[in-house]
Amino acid sequence: MTPKLGGYVVEYRYRVDPLVHDQLWPLLAVVRDYADHLGLAAFEVWQDDQDPWTVVELHAYDSWAHHQRVADKPQHPDMDKVYDGLDRLVEGGLRAVQSRAYVPVRLQADAS
Repeated sequence: MTPKLGGYVVEYRYRVDPLVHDQLWPLLAVVRDYADHLGLAAFEVWQDDQDPWTVVELHAYDSWAHHQRVADKPQHPDMDKVYDGLDRLVEGGLRAVQSRAYVPVRLQADAS
């Protein structure tokens, strides 16, 4: 079974005051479109159900090698303004963003 999110997923977790979410969501829509342009397998944004300050982005790639190829591409200059906006909205700036990478666990099929 192929993982639904892809073979390599990077999570970005950060905090943003809910009072400025109306400014955050349009910026993340631009990031989503840019991720699509770069060829990511999936891009999702989640908000913590218990703590609306916490936002999680999931960037999914076909593989670690795919992640590396995307990372090696130069950033489009139009994205500078978007990331500057995110830097202002994220508590502690973009340097405060926590990231983790995940690989899928291949579970054995049910034998019954």
